[in-house]
Amino acid sequence: MKSLGRFSIFVFMFLLAFTSAQFVQGAPKPIVIGFIPGENPDVLKEHGQGIASLIQAKIGVPVTIFVSKDYNDMIVAMKEKRVDFAFFTAMTYVFGEKEAGAKVLLKKVWEGPYYFATILAKTATKLPQLKGKTFAFVDQKSTSGYLYPQVYFKKNNVDAKSFFKQTVFSGNHTESIKMLREGKADAVAVFSNDAKAKDTAWERFPSEDGKKYPHPKVLWVSDAIPNDPFVVRQDFYDKNPKLAHDLMFGMMELIEDPKEGPNFQKLLNVKSLMLATSAQYEPVREMVKELGLKPESTNSK
Repeated sequence: MKSLGRFSIFVFMFLLAFTSAQFVQGAPKPIVIGFIPGENPDVLKEHGQGIASLIQAKIGVPVTIFVSKDYNDMIVAMKEKRVDFAFFTAMTYVFGEKEAGAKVLLKKVWEGPYYFATILAKTATKLPQLKGKTFAFVDQKSTSGYLYPQVYFKKNNVDAKSFFKQTVFSGNHTESIKMLREGKADAVAVFSNDAKAKDTAWERFPSEDGKKYPHPKVLWVSDAIPNDPFVVRQDFYDKNPKLAHDLMFGMMELIEDPKEGPNFQKLLNVKSLMLATSAQYEPVREMVKELGLKPESTNSK
């Protein structure tokens, strides 16, 4: 009987140890969501942690964040499986899809699912009228403020360096509009929220001095540019399809939640999220090919 008792205790301890090991092995592994720098790093990290906390509470799985050094660094992190999900820019996704197996799930919605590039001019109504004038871009990595206009110029056989008297980079859309208002630039390339350029950076960034300025002429509006996507690593999706869908639809539910929605929108700086497909980013692929861009050239709006 004593030996049977010892055997029972041994079996009990073995089962307890086995069950504990199984519990540890079955514990959910933290998923990692990546964020590309587009604002103050400290602010981005704070916002990212807030987003992770809301998602973790929603789906019941630990969530951590990764803030990349730059756009290419995020692609490398996903390729090396240090990131499972990530908020990409449209062009980062095009490169990430090819180099790191990024699969698009959702895209951000600001005013709509797409935005546009537009050229606004002080007086000119046609491109030839800008010859010998001063043109302001946002910066060399801006999609609407530089890259899409470059495709337009290329198709119209315009070499910006020789066509314009001067080209300058303002640094942001607000400054470009300010330069146009003050006559420091004859034309600018900025974003538009609609295809007819009725809601552009001009309307979004009103005059700081309170003066009324004549509305600029609209010379050109690009094809639709898809908004920034939320992606998952393809191999992670293949192994964890349910988890990927729980997170994806959980985020969509969060942003519509009466209680958590406003905070989630604020942290993401969007109005909503919507389902997205790879095909929607074909115009970006064409632009990348046309300009011969490399991964390090990517940027956002």
